[in-house]
Amino acid sequence: MPPSALAAAALLLALAPSLGGAAEIRTTDLAGNEIVLSKPAERIVALPAPSAPTVMAADRSADRLVGMHQTVAEVAKGGLLGRLFPRLNQLPASLLSAGKSAFMPNVEAIAALEPDLVLQRGELGPQVVSPLAEAGLKTALVVYGDEETTRRNIRLMADLTGHPERAEALIGWRDEVLARIRRPEKTAGKTPTVLFLSRLAGHLVVTGKGTPTDFAIAAAGGRNLAAERSGSITVTAEQIMIWDPEVILLNSADRDLQPADIRNDPLLSGTAAAKAGRVYKVLVGAFRWEPPNAENPLLWLWLAKLFHPDANGYDLRAEVRRGLSLVYGSDPTDAEIDRLLLADVNRGTLNYDRIVGP
Repeated sequence: MPPSALAAAALLLALAPSLGGAAEIRTTDLAGNEIVLSKPAERIVALPAPSAPTVMAADRSADRLVGMHQTVAEVAKGGLLGRLFPRLNQLPASLLSAGKSAFMPNVEAIAALEPDLVLQRGELGPQVVSPLAEAGLKTALVVYGDEETTRRNIRLMADLTGHPERAEALIGWRDEVLARIRRPEKTAGKTPTVLFLSRLAGHLVVTGKGTPTDFAIAAAGGRNLAAERSGSITVTAEQIMIWDPEVILLNSADRDLQPADIRNDPLLSGTAAAKAGRVYKVLVGAFRWEPPNAENPLLWLWLAKLFHPDANGYDLRAEVRRGLSLVYGSDPTDAEIDRLLLADVNRGTLNYDRIVGP
């Protein structure tokens, strides 16, 4: 073949992906809608808070984000997420309007960012989705729910960013961690009873079945006392006393809810958890570990050490370093690991010094 023909063949080969539409993205969102993009999304507004870090985990970059939820901005400010992805500290995060739903989009502010894709919560109904569609904004819907739903969200973000192989890596890590943590059926150990506790508008709230937190508790070898009901449940201190949990986990997002608050409460101090020193503040890695996102296996590993420290002999610091590197492509420093393990906040709780290690 003459050189000119070889050159022409090489040019055609180079152009083949674009000519054949290989860069086109076709996937299905969590509401069952087909999403078609001419190429991987390059300007994404992520309205649900966990969607932004999940996009970053899929892309190992924040470069595709042009807007996000205020929660992500708060976590990033002065934290590990903001250090790994400095771009987050400049992104718009006030993109929701006052309305009947907390996720009512500010369509004018979102459209001004010229996104090629908006991520919105699908389980909250058409009132938070229709304004985006009516404005001509291409929208993909995510849904909060159980572990299988979280995995579908991860696959969606990987598809939308053009990195389906990242979904396989992230989900493979989830499977590997679940197979490795040693639960009671493997250790003949006791299953502790657990409550995940939040404070919302002055009320105590526990988390029931069908949630990432319920899954994490069970995966790590605990029994969620609120699992007979779904979602978030408002409760009284008296109800918690009746349940008498052996372990209480405190929502990482509630800054005004600390282990000392439970120990000093006239009623809650009488729970088995408070008496045994098993009230723990949940950790924040780069992002929070309880909402559905790529960092969830670190919560499972931490809880398994809390519930069954003798059965789970892995080095938690090494697991945190490995996990964050796998998710985001960057290692935390030793000082950052020290801070995120909350040794000061959880000081005095049962076995915590042994759990977090030197």
